[in-house]
Amino acid sequence: MTRVDEFDSFLRAGFTSVLQVGYALSGDRQVALDSTTDAFRRAWRDWSKIRDREPLAYVRNEAWKAITLDRGTHPLRRRREDDADGPLLEALGDLPSDERRLIVLMTLGNTDLEEASREVDVPAEEGIEKSTDALGRLEQLTGQPLDQIERRLLSLAEVTADLPVPDPAEVRQAARRGTQRNTVLLVVAALIGVIAAGLVVTDDDALARQEALPQREKLGSEGVDIVLDARKIDTDNLLSTQQVSSLEPSLKWKVDGTDEDPTSTTPYATCPTRRFADPDPLRVLVRSFSAGGEGNARVAQSIEVSRSTKASNAAAARLIQSFADCAHPRVQLLSTYKVERPFGDFTILKLRSNRSPVRIFTVGFASSGSITSTLVHEVDGNEGPSVEDFARTLNDSVAKICEASGGQCSDDVAVTKSDPPPTSEAPQFLGIVDLPPVADVDRVWASVEARSNPNPAATPCDETSFTAKAVQKAASRVYVLYQASELPRGFGVTETIGTFGSADAASKFAAGVTRKIDECPDRNPTATIDQESTIKTPDTTGSIWRVRVEVSEKQTITYRVGLIRRGDKLAQVTFSPSGKFDVADQKAFKAVVTRAGTRLQYE
Repeated sequence: MTRVDEFDSFLRAGFTSVLQVGYALSGDRQVALDSTTDAFRRAWRDWSKIRDREPLAYVRNEAWKAITLDRGTHPLRRRREDDADGPLLEALGDLPSDERRLIVLMTLGNTDLEEASREVDVPAEEGIEKSTDALGRLEQLTGQPLDQIERRLLSLAEVTADLPVPDPAEVRQAARRGTQRNTVLLVVAALIGVIAAGLVVTDDDALARQEALPQREKLGSEGVDIVLDARKIDTDNLLSTQQVSSLEPSLKWKVDGTDEDPTSTTPYATCPTRRFADPDPLRVLVRSFSAGGEGNARVAQSIEVSRSTKASNAAAARLIQSFADCAHPRVQLLSTYKVERPFGDFTILKLRSNRSPVRIFTVGFASSGSITSTLVHEVDGNEGPSVEDFARTLNDSVAKICEASGGQCSDDVAVTKSDPPPTSEAPQFLGIVDLPPVADVDRVWASVEARSNPNPAATPCDETSFTAKAVQKAASRVYVLYQASELPRGFGVTETIGTFGSADAASKFAAGVTRKIDECPDRNPTATIDQESTIKTPDTTGSIWRVRVEVSEKQTITYRVGLIRRGDKLAQVTFSPSGKFDVADQKAFKAVVTRAGTRLQYE
């Protein structure tokens, strides 16, 4: 094959791919076409040098250089095509240039991460970090998961599908005519580089002029390095006593201490077993506050600076999980809230320690880019701060760091009640943190899987069996207070969950069990039913009863029974109290059964 034939074949095979990449990077179809055509002209001029050294990467780089020199490529000023995915192009345009190129090369460019990193001229490890940050940023900007973003990126190829591939002979001829022009462009590019370098060492006014340039002239320049900026986060980014005092204005708050040691291991809150959720953070900051006086109020704020948005998201998930799986004696999850923001929601949990004195914990989790901020408020009694005040303070905890971390900043928050986070083990069942205290027993609840046939949650009044034809599958768990030797034999909680073929089948089954319990005293004169109550939420329906069965003149066995349905799933929860070893009241047991209904949504 001759040199000319070799180049012509290369152009025909690779032009469309380079054009697609150029369009995604510039957002302008004509700019992409001109830049790609010019890049192939340069490739012909240097063909003897590049023909054996990744010529496609060479052409993409040359096209990128042409795009960055073009002044019409900013997303807000480019010529719009009717078939363009404007929001996605806007999101891509907001990414730093290296990150934008990496993502486009790995999708439309059909390259792997190693090849894309080499083409962008960054180490593979840095390429991983930058691409991870870029994907996280795109998720934030578009509000869509990665699979949808990938499909939208690949769909950008359709916008350039009708553009013609130039005739190779014309490209070669133009390359010969353009040798002198290209030389001039290289000189201009070099001058631009010198001018840009000079700006770095000039006075503040020069820097101000750079900031004042139209954004389209800066599109090809390096964007903010999120990781480097995140390293600059320091104690000034932590909450002040004035901000914390908004939680309880009547108290006088003070800073007890600020810790920046990543090797510290003591948890700053009750439930987590580790001080930090990120195993390899760039930076950590923990500040503790106290107010003293009645209530013994305390606040702790933690900032974890991760190495990427992906690592930060994983750390935030681990933090929330540590509270969802909380296994401390007499600690119970009361409620969960979602703090809705335009750029990502926060989570707030309210827990109660039923030790003496009773203590309320309010915990908030906020993520912004590569930063995870945790805020913990503790106070004696049954009342913590208002959730709205706590949400505003939680938002304040990231207000100073969201820009440096690559996050999105907003003062616009709205608080709504939400479902508790799933537990890590058997999430469809009650969690340890859902169960109430019993008398003065200072032990941790523990659970274990049990056989569902016969049903361990059945009582003499219902004798429920989840083996009926309508039941597709069933599972059970048994809960006990671990190593509580003072408890009588048979004490504990059991839960059985049945999955049915439809919500209607589950509803009919529940109606049959309800009827059996209600009619129990008619069938068994030794049985009595009281403390009956119904449960009705937007997603669940259920009932609770206290069942007493007299087994002798001196002995009566008591059961608290709950039945709750969510869609095609039905849970039966049975608690076997004995004497003083009981829940506080009917309301406490009703809360447990209601929570069991909420958990049915998980798998």
